[in-house]
Amino acid sequence: MTALTVPPPISPLDISLCSVLITVNAIAIFTPTIVYELGFSAANAQLLSAPPFVCGSILALCVGMLSDRVNMRGPIIVAGAVISLIGYIIAYTTSTPGPGYAAAVIVACGGIPIISLSMIWAGMNSGGIVKRGVVLAIVNAIANLGWYVFLFFPRGEGV
Repeated sequence: MTALTVPPPISPLDISLCSVLITVNAIAIFTPTIVYELGFSAANAQLLSAPPFVCGSILALCVGMLSDRVNMRGPIIVAGAVISLIGYIIAYTTSTPGPGYAAAVIVACGGIPIISLSMIWAGMNSGGIVKRGVVLAIVNAIANLGWYVFLFFPRGEGV
């Protein structure tokens, strides 16, 4: 008889995906405030908070096709994390809203492709259709716990 190996309840992939979703959630929450501080009205600020997600989504499609073509996920995920890190460094070092908006676009272009690649990676590492579906559901559920991080940060004046 062989020993039954039980995977850990929360894997490093779950933790990394949770941290990536925290990044995307932060963009969703704070980009309208950054655009509002640029001098736009509240309605226009909400509309102008969509371009970072559009850029990130287009890049996610391109990166997904690239990762399938070269059959590599890990280095591409690390590259996306580095791009997000550069955006966060820009956002941290600036106090003006213009570079803050550019930083939000850079963070989205680095973070959004990581989400799809991590989900693909988790699904492809599990065998069988039923197991793959369960793994994807569990990874997605744990990753979406990142929203609860924002319950601990009070929001000030904003849009």
